[in-house]
Amino acid sequence: MASRIEGYDEKIIECSLKEFLEKGYNDASLRNIAGAAGVSTSTIYTRFKDKEGLFNYLIAPVYKLPAAMEEILESFFSMSVSKQKEEFDSAGDKGFLRAVDMIYTDYPSYKLLVSCSPGNIYNDFLEKLIDMDVRYTMIYLKEMKSRALRSGRINEGFCRVVSTSFYSAVFYCVERDMTKKEAAQYIDELRSFHGRGWSAYF
Repeated sequence: MASRIEGYDEKIIECSLKEFLEKGYNDASLRNIAGAAGVSTSTIYTRFKDKEGLFNYLIAPVYKLPAAMEEILESFFSMSVSKQKEEFDSAGDKGFLRAVDMIYTDYPSYKLLVSCSPGNIYNDFLEKLIDMDVRYTMIYLKEMKSRALRSGRINEGFCRVVSTSFYSAVFYCVERDMTKKEAAQYIDELRSFHGRGWSAYF
């Protein structure tokens, strides 16, 4: 982004969030944003290049989540297998509490991502999480010597279907404008539901 001018950039961001959230990406207008912010459209183009650049700037905080989750998973899998068994539930609890904190710290960015994104931006974001989840789930199943995996009852494709279902449901809390407290409880129940199912395969 081009150099900041005190007061202008904050106003542009505030007005951009309002415009995108009210109208969605396709119907949002840089002219309307500029008018509401009291700047020229050329000011917005100078700072963000175009509407896509502005939108990408607004949702940029969401990409901290996949990075944070990978960090948590790498830490978990650096433990011995016996320690992983001991820490499995508590590590998951801590990880998803952190995820809820991150989502609600940058809630407007997640709301834009989930409800207003053009094209495949939201799906691509979900795929990042799903790919990572499937990769580490397969590692865990192998480390736990899962009979279901060895016998062919489940495979990587099965893991992907389950992971897709789970992460799509996680962001339902954003889609439905749940409070942080409601989201934490909802995701806890979602994890409990999926956890009971997975217990048959670990």
